[in-house]
Amino acid sequence: MLKLRTRQVAAAALIGALALAAGCGNRVPHEQVAAVGNGYGPVDAQSDNAAGAPVAPGAVPGADAGAGVAPGVAVPGAGPTAAPGSSSGTGDTPAQPGSPTAPRPGAGQNPAQPGGAAGGGSKPCTTPLKPIVLGQTLATSGLVGASISGLRTGLAVWAKEVNARGGVQCHPIQLIQLDDASDPARVASNWNTLVKDRGAVAVVGAGVPIAIAALRTAAERDKVPVVGGDVVAGDWTQSPYLFPPGAAPLTANDGALVQAARNAQGAPKTGLFYCVEASICSAIKNGFQRSTELAKAALGPIQAVSLTQPDFTSECQTMKSAGVNTLFLGLDGSAIIRAVRSCASLNYFPTIATGAVGVSAAVAADPGVQRNSMYLGNGVVPFMTTDTPGIRAFHDAFARFAPSAKEEQQALLGWTAGKLFEAALAKVSDQARAGDVSTARILEGLWKLKNEKLDGLSPGATFAKGSTAKALECYYPIKLDTKGFSAPAGSKVECFGKG
Repeated sequence: MLKLRTRQVAAAALIGALALAAGCGNRVPHEQVAAVGNGYGPVDAQSDNAAGAPVAPGAVPGADAGAGVAPGVAVPGAGPTAAPGSSSGTGDTPAQPGSPTAPRPGAGQNPAQPGGAAGGGSKPCTTPLKPIVLGQTLATSGLVGASISGLRTGLAVWAKEVNARGGVQCHPIQLIQLDDASDPARVASNWNTLVKDRGAVAVVGAGVPIAIAALRTAAERDKVPVVGGDVVAGDWTQSPYLFPPGAAPLTANDGALVQAARNAQGAPKTGLFYCVEASICSAIKNGFQRSTELAKAALGPIQAVSLTQPDFTSECQTMKSAGVNTLFLGLDGSAIIRAVRSCASLNYFPTIATGAVGVSAAVAADPGVQRNSMYLGNGVVPFMTTDTPGIRAFHDAFARFAPSAKEEQQALLGWTAGKLFEAALAKVSDQARAGDVSTARILEGLWKLKNEKLDGLSPGATFAKGSTAKALECYYPIKLDTKGFSAPAGSKVECFGKG
Protein backbone atom coordinates (compact mmCIF):
# COMPACT_ATOMS: atom_id res chain seq x y z
CA MET A 1 0.00 0.00 0.00
CA LEU A 2 1.14 3.48 -0.70
CA LYS A 3 1.62 5.48 2.46
CA LEU A 4 0.43 9.01 2.77
CA ARG A 5 1.86 11.25 5.41
CA THR A 6 2.60 14.90 6.02
CA ARG A 7 6.06 16.11 6.90
CA GLN A 8 6.59 19.55 8.31
CA VAL A 9 9.97 20.85 7.22
CA ALA A 10 11.34 24.01 8.79
CA ALA A 11 12.15 26.49 6.01
CA ALA A 12 14.71 29.26 6.29
CA ALA A 13 12.95 32.32 7.70
CA LEU A 14 13.69 34.67 4.82
CA ILE A 15 12.82 32.25 2.05
CA GLY A 16 9.69 31.13 3.85
CA ALA A 17 8.47 34.67 4.30
CA LEU A 18 9.16 35.55 0.69
CA ALA A 19 7.43 32.44 -0.59
CA LEU A 20 4.38 33.19 1.52
CA ALA A 21 4.23 36.74 0.25
CA ALA A 22 4.84 35.75 -3.35
CA GLY A 23 2.25 33.02 -3.56
CA CYS A 24 3.96 31.98 -6.78
CA GLY A 25 4.24 28.23 -6.24
CA ASN A 26 2.08 25.72 -8.01
CA ARG A 27 1.00 24.09 -4.73
CA VAL A 28 2.30 20.62 -5.54
CA PRO A 29 3.26 18.51 -2.50
CA HIS A 30 6.15 19.71 -0.34
CA GLU A 31 7.69 16.25 -0.54
CA GLN A 32 6.85 13.91 -3.35
CA VAL A 33 8.51 10.54 -3.76
CA ALA A 34 7.40 9.16 -7.11
CA ALA A 35 8.63 5.70 -8.00
CA VAL A 36 8.48 5.57 -11.78
CA GLY A 37 8.82 2.18 -13.34
CA ASN A 38 7.28 -1.06 -14.42
CA GLY A 39 6.91 -2.64 -11.01
CA TYR A 40 10.58 -3.41 -10.42
CA GLY A 41 11.53 -3.13 -6.76
CA PRO A 42 9.61 -1.33 -4.02
CA VAL A 43 7.20 1.40 -4.98
CA ASP A 44 6.11 3.93 -2.40
CA ALA A 45 5.09 7.53 -2.06
CA GLN A 46 5.01 10.26 0.53
CA SER A 47 2.85 13.31 0.08
CA ASP A 48 0.96 16.07 1.74
CA ASN A 49 -1.37 16.21 -1.24
CA ALA A 50 -4.39 18.28 -0.29
CA ALA A 51 -6.64 15.82 -2.08
CA GLY A 52 -5.58 13.16 0.37
CA ALA A 53 -4.92 10.53 -2.28
CA PRO A 54 -1.69 8.54 -2.68
CA VAL A 55 0.40 8.63 -5.81
CA ALA A 56 0.06 5.51 -7.87
CA PRO A 57 2.96 3.41 -9.16
CA GLY A 58 4.09 4.75 -12.51
CA ALA A 59 2.47 8.14 -12.02
CA VAL A 60 3.89 11.02 -13.98
CA PRO A 61 3.81 14.24 -11.91
CA GLY A 62 1.70 16.91 -13.53
CA ALA A 63 0.55 14.53 -16.25
CA ASP A 64 -2.79 13.05 -17.22
CA ALA A 65 -3.92 10.74 -14.46
CA GLY A 66 -4.64 8.04 -16.98
CA ALA A 67 -1.02 7.68 -18.04
CA GLY A 68 -0.03 4.50 -16.26
CA VAL A 69 -2.31 5.16 -13.30
CA ALA A 70 -5.31 3.19 -12.14
CA PRO A 71 -8.67 4.91 -12.83
CA GLY A 72 -9.81 7.10 -9.95
CA VAL A 73 -6.33 7.71 -8.50
CA ALA A 74 -5.43 11.36 -8.04
CA VAL A 75 -1.99 12.56 -9.05
CA PRO A 76 -0.73 15.80 -7.44
CA GLY A 77 -0.66 18.53 -10.04
CA ALA A 78 -2.60 16.48 -12.56
CA GLY A 79 -5.73 17.27 -14.47
CA PRO A 80 -9.08 15.51 -13.96
CA THR A 81 -8.79 11.85 -13.08
CA ALA A 82 -9.78 9.38 -15.74
CA ALA A 83 -13.10 7.76 -15.09
CA PRO A 84 -13.42 3.97 -15.14
CA GLY A 85 -13.86 2.82 -18.66
CA SER A 86 -12.41 5.96 -20.18
CA SER A 87 -9.37 6.17 -22.44
CA SER A 88 -6.17 5.24 -20.65
CA GLY A 89 -4.36 8.29 -21.98
CA THR A 90 -1.46 6.17 -23.22
CA GLY A 91 -1.90 7.19 -26.83
CA ASP A 92 -3.66 3.97 -27.91
CA THR A 93 -6.92 5.84 -28.57
CA PRO A 94 -6.85 8.51 -31.29
CA ALA A 95 -7.38 11.99 -29.85
CA GLN A 96 -9.98 14.36 -31.19
CA PRO A 97 -8.63 17.50 -32.89
CA GLY A 98 -8.16 20.30 -30.39
CA SER A 99 -8.30 17.99 -27.39
CA PRO A 100 -5.64 18.01 -24.65
CA THR A 101 -4.33 14.71 -26.04
CA ALA A 102 -4.12 15.85 -29.64
CA PRO A 103 -0.85 14.91 -31.41
CA ARG A 104 2.10 17.10 -30.44
CA PRO A 105 4.72 18.52 -32.78
CA GLY A 106 6.68 15.67 -34.30
CA ALA A 107 4.74 12.98 -32.43
CA GLY A 108 4.84 9.56 -34.03
CA GLN A 109 7.92 10.31 -36.12
CA ASN A 110 10.52 8.61 -33.94
CA PRO A 111 9.17 5.57 -32.08
CA ALA A 112 11.42 4.37 -29.29
CA GLN A 113 13.54 1.36 -30.08
CA PRO A 114 13.64 -1.41 -27.49
CA GLY A 115 16.77 -1.19 -25.42
CA GLY A 116 17.95 1.93 -27.21
CA ALA A 117 19.86 4.69 -25.45
CA ALA A 118 21.15 8.12 -26.29
CA GLY A 119 24.85 7.74 -26.92
CA GLY A 120 24.30 4.58 -28.95
CA GLY A 121 25.73 1.10 -28.85
CA SER A 122 23.06 -0.70 -26.81
CA LYS A 123 21.58 -4.12 -27.49
CA PRO A 124 17.97 -4.94 -26.60
CA CYS A 125 17.36 -5.99 -23.00
CA THR A 126 16.10 -9.50 -22.39
CA THR A 127 16.43 -9.78 -18.60
CA PRO A 128 15.88 -6.91 -16.15
CA LEU A 129 18.83 -6.21 -13.88
CA LYS A 130 18.88 -4.50 -10.49
CA PRO A 131 17.04 -1.16 -10.52
CA ILE A 132 18.97 2.10 -10.53
CA VAL A 133 17.76 4.59 -7.92
CA LEU A 134 17.96 8.20 -9.08
CA GLY A 135 16.97 11.32 -7.14
CA GLN A 136 15.73 14.74 -8.07
CA THR A 137 15.48 17.83 -5.89
CA LEU A 138 13.83 20.94 -7.29
CA ALA A 139 11.51 23.77 -6.39
CA THR A 140 7.94 22.85 -7.23
CA SER A 141 6.54 25.27 -4.66
CA GLY A 142 7.64 28.58 -3.15
CA LEU A 143 9.92 30.97 -5.00
CA VAL A 144 10.34 30.05 -8.71
CA GLY A 145 8.37 26.82 -8.15
CA ALA A 146 5.73 27.65 -10.72
CA SER A 147 8.43 28.56 -13.24
CA ILE A 148 10.61 25.46 -13.12
CA SER A 149 8.39 22.62 -11.89
CA GLY A 150 8.17 21.30 -15.46
CA LEU A 151 11.60 19.74 -14.85
CA ARG A 152 9.80 17.26 -12.60
CA THR A 153 7.34 16.17 -15.26
CA GLY A 154 9.97 15.98 -17.99
CA LEU A 155 12.24 13.69 -15.98
CA ALA A 156 9.32 11.49 -14.90
CA VAL A 157 8.26 11.06 -18.53
CA TRP A 158 11.83 10.10 -19.43
CA ALA A 159 11.85 7.45 -16.70
CA LYS A 160 8.54 6.03 -17.91
CA GLU A 161 9.74 5.94 -21.50
CA VAL A 162 13.10 4.37 -20.77
CA ASN A 163 11.56 1.73 -18.51
CA ALA A 164 9.13 0.84 -21.29
CA ARG A 165 12.27 0.01 -23.32
CA GLY A 166 13.69 -2.21 -20.61
CA GLY A 167 15.54 0.40 -18.57
CA VAL A 168 18.97 1.97 -18.93
CA GLN A 169 21.38 -0.79 -19.94
CA CYS A 170 18.69 -3.24 -18.75
CA HIS A 171 18.44 -1.60 -15.31
CA PRO A 172 14.96 -0.19 -14.63
CA ILE A 173 14.88 3.30 -13.18
CA GLN A 174 13.39 4.12 -9.79
CA LEU A 175 12.99 7.88 -9.58
CA ILE A 176 12.57 9.73 -6.27
CA GLN A 177 11.46 13.36 -6.69
CA LEU A 178 11.51 15.83 -3.78
CA ASP A 179 10.36 19.44 -3.56
CA ASP A 180 12.82 21.83 -1.88
CA ALA A 181 10.82 25.09 -2.27
CA SER A 182 14.08 26.95 -3.09
CA ASP A 183 15.17 26.54 0.55
CA PRO A 184 18.88 25.67 0.90
CA ALA A 185 18.20 23.78 4.13
CA ARG A 186 15.66 21.59 2.36
CA VAL A 187 18.02 21.04 -0.57
CA ALA A 188 20.57 19.69 1.91
CA SER A 189 17.93 17.59 3.66
CA ASN A 190 16.63 16.23 0.35
CA TRP A 191 20.16 15.33 -0.69
CA ASN A 192 20.66 13.30 2.48
CA THR A 193 17.31 11.58 1.99
CA LEU A 194 18.08 10.72 -1.61
CA VAL A 195 21.73 9.72 -1.42
CA LYS A 196 22.21 8.48 2.13
CA ASP A 197 18.78 7.12 3.05
CA ARG A 198 17.33 5.98 -0.26
CA GLY A 199 20.53 4.94 -2.04
CA ALA A 200 20.35 7.22 -5.07
CA VAL A 201 23.54 6.85 -7.12
CA ALA A 202 23.07 10.21 -8.85
CA VAL A 203 20.88 13.28 -8.69
CA VAL A 204 19.32 14.07 -12.06
CA GLY A 205 17.38 17.07 -13.34
CA ALA A 206 18.02 19.39 -10.40
CA GLY A 207 15.94 22.58 -10.33
CA VAL A 208 17.80 24.85 -7.92
CA PRO A 209 18.36 28.27 -9.51
CA ILE A 210 18.21 29.94 -6.08
CA ALA A 211 19.67 27.19 -3.88
CA ILE A 212 22.44 25.89 -6.17
CA ALA A 213 25.17 26.50 -3.56
CA ALA A 214 23.65 23.95 -1.18
CA LEU A 215 23.43 21.34 -3.92
CA ARG A 216 26.97 21.98 -5.13
CA THR A 217 28.36 21.68 -1.59
CA ALA A 218 26.66 18.32 -1.07
CA ALA A 219 27.73 16.96 -4.47
CA GLU A 220 31.37 17.89 -3.95
CA ARG A 221 31.39 16.55 -0.38
CA ASP A 222 29.94 13.16 -1.30
CA LYS A 223 31.42 13.01 -4.82
CA VAL A 224 28.03 12.19 -6.33
CA PRO A 225 27.18 13.64 -9.77
CA VAL A 226 24.35 16.04 -10.49
CA VAL A 227 23.34 15.22 -14.06
CA GLY A 228 21.47 18.01 -15.84
CA GLY A 229 18.90 20.44 -14.53
CA ASP A 230 17.98 24.11 -14.79
CA VAL A 231 21.57 25.21 -15.66
CA VAL A 232 20.90 28.82 -14.63
CA ALA A 233 23.73 29.68 -12.22
CA GLY A 234 27.41 29.79 -13.08
CA ASP A 235 28.09 26.96 -10.61
CA TRP A 236 27.13 24.48 -13.34
CA THR A 237 30.49 25.05 -15.05
CA GLN A 238 32.49 25.63 -11.85
CA SER A 239 32.24 22.21 -10.19
CA PRO A 240 33.60 18.84 -11.36
CA TYR A 241 30.47 17.13 -9.98
CA LEU A 242 27.89 19.21 -11.87
CA PHE A 243 27.19 18.05 -15.42
CA PRO A 244 25.15 20.46 -17.59
CA PRO A 245 23.69 18.99 -20.80
CA GLY A 246 23.94 22.13 -22.91
CA ALA A 247 25.46 25.57 -23.27
CA ALA A 248 27.07 27.63 -20.52
CA PRO A 249 24.91 29.36 -17.91
CA LEU A 250 24.18 33.05 -18.50
CA THR A 251 25.04 32.70 -22.19
CA ALA A 252 21.35 32.04 -22.81
CA ASN A 253 20.61 35.42 -21.22
CA ASP A 254 23.12 37.08 -23.52
CA GLY A 255 21.44 35.43 -26.47
CA ALA A 256 17.98 36.50 -25.42
CA LEU A 257 19.10 40.14 -25.16
CA VAL A 258 20.83 39.96 -28.53
CA GLN A 259 17.67 38.66 -30.17
CA ALA A 260 15.45 41.23 -28.46
CA ALA A 261 17.75 44.12 -29.43
CA ARG A 262 17.76 42.98 -33.04
CA ASN A 263 13.98 43.18 -33.10
CA ALA A 264 13.39 46.30 -30.99
CA GLN A 265 11.66 49.36 -32.39
CA GLY A 266 14.36 51.90 -33.19
CA ALA A 267 17.97 51.98 -32.02
CA PRO A 268 18.25 49.43 -29.20
CA LYS A 269 18.70 50.62 -25.64
CA THR A 270 18.68 48.07 -22.85
CA GLY A 271 17.45 48.09 -19.27
CA LEU A 272 17.39 45.48 -16.52
CA PHE A 273 15.13 44.43 -13.66
CA TYR A 274 17.04 41.98 -11.44
CA CYS A 275 15.73 40.27 -8.32
CA VAL A 276 17.31 40.75 -4.88
CA GLU A 277 16.44 37.27 -3.63
CA ALA A 278 19.04 35.17 -5.43
CA SER A 279 22.72 35.25 -6.27
CA ILE A 280 21.91 34.33 -9.87
CA CYS A 281 20.15 37.68 -10.23
CA SER A 282 23.28 39.46 -9.02
CA ALA A 283 25.27 37.52 -11.59
CA ILE A 284 22.90 38.73 -14.30
CA LYS A 285 23.39 42.29 -13.09
CA ASN A 286 27.18 41.95 -12.99
CA GLY A 287 27.29 40.65 -16.55
CA PHE A 288 24.68 42.96 -18.02
CA GLN A 289 27.07 45.50 -19.50
CA ARG A 290 28.77 42.68 -21.44
CA SER A 291 25.36 41.39 -22.54
CA THR A 292 24.48 44.88 -23.78
CA GLU A 293 27.74 45.11 -25.70
CA LEU A 294 27.05 41.76 -27.37
CA ALA A 295 23.63 43.11 -28.33
CA LYS A 296 25.25 46.23 -29.83
CA ALA A 297 22.91 48.39 -27.78
CA ALA A 298 23.12 51.43 -25.53
CA LEU A 299 23.04 50.75 -21.78
CA GLY A 300 20.11 52.11 -19.82
CA PRO A 301 19.00 51.83 -16.16
CA ILE A 302 19.68 48.75 -14.04
CA GLN A 303 17.15 48.35 -11.24
CA ALA A 304 16.94 46.01 -8.26
CA VAL A 305 13.44 44.65 -7.60
CA SER A 306 11.81 41.91 -5.54
CA LEU A 307 10.12 38.78 -6.81
CA THR A 308 7.37 39.46 -4.29
CA GLN A 309 6.51 43.08 -5.03
CA PRO A 310 2.98 43.43 -6.41
CA ASP A 311 3.64 46.40 -8.69
CA PHE A 312 6.49 47.62 -10.91
CA THR A 313 4.97 50.89 -12.14
CA SER A 314 7.72 53.10 -10.72
CA GLU A 315 10.47 50.98 -12.27
CA CYS A 316 8.63 50.88 -15.60
CA GLN A 317 8.33 54.66 -15.59
CA THR A 318 12.10 54.95 -15.10
CA MET A 319 12.71 52.68 -18.08
CA LYS A 320 10.18 54.50 -20.26
CA SER A 321 11.64 57.90 -19.41
CA ALA A 322 15.13 56.65 -20.26
CA GLY A 323 14.02 55.47 -23.69
CA VAL A 324 14.64 51.77 -22.99
CA ASN A 325 13.10 49.61 -25.72
CA THR A 326 14.76 46.30 -24.81
CA LEU A 327 14.07 45.23 -21.24
CA PHE A 328 15.66 42.18 -19.63
CA LEU A 329 13.62 40.71 -16.78
CA GLY A 330 15.73 38.76 -14.29
CA LEU A 331 12.58 37.49 -12.56
CA ASP A 332 10.49 34.37 -12.11
CA GLY A 333 7.34 33.80 -14.14
CA SER A 334 4.85 35.34 -11.72
CA ALA A 335 6.91 38.52 -11.36
CA ILE A 336 7.38 38.71 -15.14
CA ILE A 337 3.61 38.85 -15.60
CA ARG A 338 3.24 41.60 -12.98
CA ALA A 339 6.09 43.63 -14.44
CA VAL A 340 4.69 43.49 -17.96
CA ARG A 341 1.23 44.53 -16.70
CA SER A 342 2.69 47.43 -14.75
CA CYS A 343 4.53 48.70 -17.82
CA ALA A 344 1.39 48.34 -19.94
CA SER A 345 -0.50 50.58 -17.52
CA LEU A 346 1.90 53.35 -18.65
CA ASN A 347 1.36 52.50 -22.32
CA TYR A 348 4.93 51.21 -22.33
CA PHE A 349 5.59 48.04 -24.33
CA PRO A 350 9.32 47.28 -24.58
CA THR A 351 10.59 44.14 -26.24
CA ILE A 352 11.29 41.66 -23.42
CA ALA A 353 14.25 39.34 -22.96
CA THR A 354 14.68 36.68 -20.30
CA GLY A 355 15.94 33.16 -19.71
CA ALA A 356 13.65 30.39 -20.95
CA VAL A 357 13.68 28.55 -17.61
CA GLY A 358 11.51 31.30 -16.10
CA VAL A 359 8.75 31.11 -18.68
CA SER A 360 6.40 28.22 -18.06
CA ALA A 361 3.40 27.36 -20.21
CA ALA A 362 1.20 29.38 -17.83
CA VAL A 363 3.38 32.48 -18.20
CA ALA A 364 3.49 32.04 -21.96
CA ALA A 365 -0.34 32.08 -22.06
CA ASP A 366 -0.53 35.54 -20.50
CA PRO A 367 -1.88 38.01 -23.10
CA GLY A 368 0.29 40.85 -21.82
CA VAL A 369 3.48 38.83 -22.13
CA GLN A 370 2.52 37.78 -25.65
CA ARG A 371 1.67 41.35 -26.70
CA ASN A 372 5.10 42.75 -25.89
CA SER A 373 7.00 40.05 -27.77
CA MET A 374 9.55 38.20 -25.70
CA TYR A 375 12.84 36.56 -26.63
CA LEU A 376 14.19 33.65 -24.61
CA GLY A 377 17.64 32.12 -24.59
CA ASN A 378 18.13 28.39 -24.07
CA GLY A 379 21.02 26.03 -23.51
CA VAL A 380 19.28 23.16 -25.29
CA VAL A 381 17.18 22.99 -28.46
CA PRO A 382 13.77 24.76 -28.41
CA PHE A 383 11.04 22.38 -27.27
CA MET A 384 8.65 23.17 -30.14
CA THR A 385 11.05 22.09 -32.90
CA THR A 386 10.64 18.76 -34.66
CA ASP A 387 13.66 18.42 -36.95
CA THR A 388 16.04 16.29 -34.86
CA PRO A 389 15.68 12.69 -33.62
CA GLY A 390 16.17 13.80 -30.01
CA ILE A 391 13.30 16.29 -30.00
CA ARG A 392 10.98 13.93 -31.86
CA ALA A 393 11.56 11.31 -29.18
CA PHE A 394 10.60 13.92 -26.56
CA HIS A 395 7.31 14.70 -28.33
CA ASP A 396 6.55 11.00 -28.79
CA ALA A 397 7.13 10.23 -25.12
CA PHE A 398 4.84 13.03 -23.94
CA ALA A 399 2.14 11.95 -26.38
CA ARG A 400 2.33 8.41 -25.02
CA PHE A 401 2.92 8.85 -21.30
CA ALA A 402 1.66 12.35 -20.47
CA PRO A 403 -0.76 13.42 -23.20
CA SER A 404 -2.43 16.20 -21.21
CA ALA A 405 0.75 17.60 -19.62
CA LYS A 406 2.10 20.84 -21.02
CA GLU A 407 5.19 20.62 -23.15
CA GLU A 408 7.52 23.48 -22.26
CA GLN A 409 11.21 24.25 -22.13
CA GLN A 410 11.47 23.22 -18.47
CA ALA A 411 10.00 19.81 -19.25
CA LEU A 412 12.54 19.41 -22.04
CA LEU A 413 15.34 20.23 -19.57
CA GLY A 414 14.10 17.42 -17.30
CA TRP A 415 13.92 15.03 -20.25
CA THR A 416 17.37 16.09 -21.47
CA ALA A 417 18.86 15.43 -18.04
CA GLY A 418 17.60 11.86 -18.27
CA LYS A 419 19.01 11.48 -21.78
CA LEU A 420 22.40 12.73 -20.56
CA PHE A 421 22.38 10.08 -17.85
CA GLU A 422 21.43 7.51 -20.46
CA ALA A 423 24.27 8.60 -22.73
CA ALA A 424 26.79 8.28 -19.89
CA LEU A 425 25.84 4.68 -19.18
CA ALA A 426 25.99 3.87 -22.89
CA LYS A 427 29.70 4.70 -22.67
CA VAL A 428 30.17 1.97 -20.04
CA SER A 429 27.48 -0.39 -21.30
CA ASP A 430 29.45 -3.62 -20.92
CA GLN A 431 30.29 -2.91 -17.29
CA ALA A 432 26.77 -1.64 -16.56
CA ARG A 433 25.22 -4.84 -17.89
CA ALA A 434 27.67 -6.99 -15.97
CA GLY A 435 26.57 -5.85 -12.51
CA ASP A 436 25.17 -3.10 -10.34
CA VAL A 437 25.44 0.52 -11.49
CA SER A 438 27.42 2.52 -8.92
CA THR A 439 28.13 6.21 -8.60
CA ALA A 440 31.72 5.52 -9.68
CA ARG A 441 30.46 3.79 -12.85
CA ILE A 442 28.20 6.73 -13.69
CA LEU A 443 31.07 9.19 -13.24
CA GLU A 444 33.26 7.05 -15.48
CA GLY A 445 30.63 7.20 -18.21
CA LEU A 446 30.13 10.94 -17.85
CA TRP A 447 33.84 11.60 -18.15
CA LYS A 448 33.86 9.74 -21.47
CA LEU A 449 31.30 12.07 -23.07
CA LYS A 450 32.90 14.32 -25.69
CA ASN A 451 30.81 16.73 -27.74
CA GLU A 452 27.73 14.67 -26.90
CA LYS A 453 24.80 16.20 -28.79
CA LEU A 454 22.09 13.84 -27.48
CA ASP A 455 20.60 13.28 -30.93
CA GLY A 456 20.30 17.00 -31.54
CA LEU A 457 19.10 18.17 -28.12
CA SER A 458 22.43 19.75 -27.12
CA PRO A 459 25.13 21.85 -28.77
CA GLY A 460 27.62 19.35 -27.35
CA ALA A 461 28.42 18.27 -23.80
CA THR A 462 32.05 17.51 -22.90
CA PHE A 463 33.38 16.36 -19.52
CA ALA A 464 36.69 15.09 -18.15
CA LYS A 465 37.76 13.62 -14.83
CA GLY A 466 38.80 16.27 -12.33
CA SER A 467 37.67 19.12 -14.59
CA THR A 468 34.63 21.31 -14.83
CA ALA A 469 32.24 21.04 -17.77
CA LYS A 470 33.35 22.68 -21.00
CA ALA A 471 31.55 26.02 -21.18
CA LEU A 472 29.99 26.56 -24.60
CA GLU A 473 29.17 30.20 -25.36
CA CYS A 474 26.14 29.24 -27.41
CA TYR A 475 22.37 29.49 -27.25
CA TYR A 476 19.14 28.58 -29.04
CA PRO A 477 16.67 31.47 -29.48
CA ILE A 478 12.92 31.25 -28.84
CA LYS A 479 10.33 33.93 -29.58
CA LEU A 480 6.99 34.35 -27.82
CA ASP A 481 4.28 36.63 -29.20
CA THR A 482 0.54 36.57 -29.89
CA LYS A 483 1.06 33.58 -32.19
CA GLY A 484 2.67 31.62 -29.36
CA PHE A 485 6.14 30.12 -29.24
CA SER A 486 8.38 29.92 -32.27
CA ALA A 487 12.03 29.08 -32.90
CA PRO A 488 13.58 31.80 -35.12
CA ALA A 489 16.61 29.62 -35.91
CA GLY A 490 14.89 26.24 -35.63
CA SER A 491 17.24 23.74 -34.02
CA LYS A 492 20.32 25.65 -35.17
CA VAL A 493 22.53 26.83 -32.34
CA GLU A 494 24.04 30.33 -32.34
CA CYS A 495 27.45 30.88 -30.73
CA PHE A 496 29.41 33.97 -29.71
CA GLY A 497 32.94 34.39 -30.99
CA LYS A 498 35.90 34.33 -28.63
CA GLY A 499 37.30 37.50 -27.17
